[in-house]
Amino acid sequence: MLNHSVRVGIGLLALMVFAGGCRQPKAVSLDRQLIGEVLMCSELSANLRTLAMPGGRLSGSPNGRKAERFVAGKAARYGLSNVHFEPFEMTTWQDRRTTVVVLGDPPQVLEGALALGNSLSTVPEGISAAVVDVGIGLEKDFQAHAHELEGKFALVREGGIHRGAKMRLACEHGAVGLVQVSRLDDRVRVGTCHAKPRPEPGITIKGSDGKALTQRLQNGETVRINVKIDADAWVCQPNNVVAEIPGAGPSAHEVVILCAHLDSWHLAEGALDNGTGATAILEAARALVRLRWKPNRTVRLIWFMGEEHGLHGSKAYVRDHADQLDNIVAVINVDMPGAPRKFITFGHPEIVKFLQSFQKGLAGFELNEEVANATWTASDHAAFMKQGVCALSLSGEMGPGVKYYHSTGDTYDQVDRRATIRCAAVLAVLVRQLADCSARPTVRLDPEEPHLNSGW
Repeated sequence: MLNHSVRVGIGLLALMVFAGGCRQPKAVSLDRQLIGEVLMCSELSANLRTLAMPGGRLSGSPNGRKAERFVAGKAARYGLSNVHFEPFEMTTWQDRRTTVVVLGDPPQVLEGALALGNSLSTVPEGISAAVVDVGIGLEKDFQAHAHELEGKFALVREGGIHRGAKMRLACEHGAVGLVQVSRLDDRVRVGTCHAKPRPEPGITIKGSDGKALTQRLQNGETVRINVKIDADAWVCQPNNVVAEIPGAGPSAHEVVILCAHLDSWHLAEGALDNGTGATAILEAARALVRLRWKPNRTVRLIWFMGEEHGLHGSKAYVRDHADQLDNIVAVINVDMPGAPRKFITFGHPEIVKFLQSFQKGLAGFELNEEVANATWTASDHAAFMKQGVCALSLSGEMGPGVKYYHSTGDTYDQVDRRATIRCAAVLAVLVRQLADCSARPTVRLDPEEPHLNSGW
């Protein structure tokens, strides 16, 4: 038998091995605490319920200002530093009434039709013209119908390319305006069709009405419509909301930006687009501060206004902070996130290995191994991307309700809130690792690179 001293020695050795095996590096332990804090104590749903206002959060509107104050107040209450507003000037737009009538005997009013953003009011009697079906509305589609479009309305399907690109092509081919057919049979989705307010009318009609018009055109009929738009466009001064977790290490001058747009369209509550993103980054910030984390690099939270009308808030920020862009390590833009699925980069291959390693460390979230690369410019990452700053997006699945974004169905009840909370947890860990990694994982690219300047 082993004597008492030997048994005690073996026991102590076993305890040391056990303790050593269970003790996690400080960073891993912190990441696990972050995930636990978000999943167990999340305030995302409550914050989203407040931001999901009837009438949305249009830039320059009373609801928009209320949303700015709410987010700033929450950021301060959560303990973020340097919470402040950064005002900028823009032209905002809202339609009061849109009427689309298919002319004939009898005439048919297309119920639910809406003007597309930045379409100015028509003359009181409206604009009447024949309709030409241009398919999905790609450049080749417009070229194929170039001889028909002068003085006509171009009828296009939703999707393929940005509606603004379709409107530009329609104007270049002499069309009087654009009619976009919604993917939804029972309602329309709005969005901008001009970068700035212009007189050429853009409208969107329900999918069921679009199918009926298409069938008539395919049968060889001439279809004429009358479009009347009554809309407001006015200069306003909304605010980007900015807050920070100050860096406390040797790289404190470097910055990791976590951002989302706070504004929305006016048709419903703006819960999906982008109440989800705005509250996800607020929740990630809450968890990071709650754990009394002291980052190596500075973390900056930005809630942009003006996104829906042409990315005005993010463009203003990049313009006003041009002298600081070299110090930005990465911009993580969160726009309608949903359940976290995969990362998207925009022209920065040097960040891919970091993201792949990050994904392996969060195996329970089953993130896609592939890191996608994209050049699309329809959200607030674009202003940074075009200046060569590393921009990232965390793409996800929003559930069946996602089809209602930009529509009258964009309400709190359509949001998969459990999925969005998981996204907030992933974002918190991603920010923590980017801010604390020893070597800077990105470089700023030359803004003159052609792939950084695509878009409509």
